[in-house]
Amino acid sequence: MKILTWNLPIKTISEMNQSEHWTKKHKRHKQQQEILRLLIQNNIGLVQLPCHIKLTRLSPRQLDPDNLPPALKYIQDELAEMLTGKGGFYITKKGKVKAIKGHADNDKRMTWEYTQEKSARIGVRITIQYE
Repeated sequence: MKILTWNLPIKTISEMNQSEHWTKKHKRHKQQQEILRLLIQNNIGLVQLPCHIKLTRLSPRQLDPDNLPPALKYIQDELAEMLTGKGGFYITKKGKVKAIKGHADNDKRMTWEYTQEKSARIGVRITIQYE
């Protein structure tokens, strides 16, 4: 059994309780995904499927258990896309290239676990176990 672990400085919030403008949410989600991709892209190629992925939210305050998976959703989507190679791009009617996100995380070769820890440093710990 091999294990890879990353501690990333990504701030997550309770997405279920936010009533903010969609552009603010979009900016936060895109920023979370870009940080993830930049910091782990060199080592993600070592992971072989099937694997078990544990996402741990690090924060001084804990979320309700119901709010934890939605807070980590965009990190999960980006990580699953990186691991499976699914996703891709499409061209809008106006000719812009857009990424297809959120479809790779239902791959049966990946299992997901969500936890949280109290920590003075805000972030997300990603632990992947594979053969």
